[in-house]
Amino acid sequence: HADIPLSFSPTQEGADTPDSISGARLGLSLFVLPLGIAYESYEVSYSSDSVDSKDTYQIASVFVNLPVPVINIALGAGAGMVTGEGEKKDNTQLTADDSAATSFFATLGYPILPLFDVHVGYQVVNANKMEGKNPSGGLEYERDPSGTVWTAGIKIGF
Repeated sequence: HADIPLSFSPTQEGADTPDSISGARLGLSLFVLPLGIAYESYEVSYSSDSVDSKDTYQIASVFVNLPVPVINIALGAGAGMVTGEGEKKDNTQLTADDSAATSFFATLGYPILPLFDVHVGYQVVNANKMEGKNPSGGLEYERDPSGTVWTAGIKIGF
């Protein structure tokens, strides 16, 4: 299966709304087994009056395809890292320590042909807070990269 992110909503109260999200989740499961593996990489970009920053999510997951008639349901969990980087408007580069992340997702799909389905997904990502620091070590921003992601995708069986 292949999914693309449609939206990212931070879970931290009062957090900045991201300007954009891009990336994909790719998964593979054998037709005879209900278990599969997936890898996802998302980039979430933020822009403010003083700092432009980007968080990159890289998560490996395992999932199970539930044996439900008529619809396709998959549930998954994974772990990975969130890395952050930024740049102030005066071109000063900012760095952030990597943050451990866990992820839980569910997809709901509808078969359109015997071996194809279209689906939507909902994912919850929990991560530790990140601190953006300037080259001298001063704190420029602090952000909790936890959030929820809506996805859309297709699955092809073979």
